[in-house]
Formats: sequence, structure tokens, C-alpha cells
Amino acid sequence: MRFFNRKKSKRPVTVQSMPEDSIDHSLPDDEWLARSEERFRWMVENYYGSCDTIGRGGQERYGYGDFGTALFFYQKSIDVLHTNYLFGQMRNRQPSPDDAWIVDGYTRSLGASLAMHPAAPIDSSVREVTHRLRTIATACERVGLPSQLYREALQLMAQYAPHVKLDDVLG
Repeated sequence: MRFFNRKKSKRPVTVQSMPEDSIDHSLPDDEWLARSEERFRWMVENYYGSCDTIGRGGQERYGYGDFGTALFFYQKSIDVLHTNYLFGQMRNRQPSPDDAWIVDGYTRSLGASLAMHPAAPIDSSVREVTHRLRTIATACERVGLPSQLYREALQLMAQYAPHVKLDDVLG
């Protein structure tokens, strides 16, 4: 008989017992990134609410040296910024220097991830964030807000991941 008739968790035991430290850096690059994304998916439900709360998940993971998981947290945070600015039409939040820690968190996580795992398959993440930042920058320019934070992040991402095909990414 189960304790208080609780249902079994649907999370696999291997994911449920993840330690707080970083994913094993000795793993092959693709497996390291897959485990980082798996950890992010397992943890993100504790950070939903706003781009800032999701970004804090990235800060925490980065602080543990868990750069791959941080990358996915910051990617999601930028996705929420994009939703606020484009679909929310900047009613509840406007692009500003307040976004810098999130955008910088993504680029730092990307750089750290690739420094340790140069063959990690980060193309999908970089393509998504490129689209989001290009679109945010264009929206800023359309309404007369500064866009350099987002444009500079795009330039840095291109330096870190020049192998990622981006010529077909709209923004």
C-alpha cells in the first residue's frame, strides 16, 4: 500500500535524482547537451511565471557550472520576452536594459557550453534565439526604442557559433 494513496510520479527515477551540480562534462558533446536539456525540462516547472523567474533558473544553473541547462533556461526566458514584446505588444513590459542580464546570460552560457563541448548540437537553440532577438530588435527600431542590446548579442552569438546556418532565420 502506498503512503497516503499518493500516485507514483511519472518522472523517471534517473531524472528525479539529478544532483545540483553540473552534468558530467566527460560525456560526448551530444549526450551532454541532451542531458542538459532533459534537466531543464525537469526543472523548469519550478520557475514558470515570468521571463525573470525563468532567467533566475539560468542564473542558478550557471552558478553550478551547469552551462548547458542554463542555456535552455535563458533560451526560454528570451522566448517569454519575445512573447511579451511581439504578441503582448509591449503592454506589460518594454525592451530595456533590464533585459541585459537575460540576454547576456544566454550568450555567456553559449560561450561556456561551446568552450567545453565544441561539437554540442546547439544549432536549434542558436537559431531560435537568433529569431527571437532579431524580431525584438526590429520591433524596438519600429517604435523608436534602442535595439543595440539585442543586436550586440546576435553579433556575439555569431562569433561563438559561426557554423550555425542563420541566413534563413527571419527577424
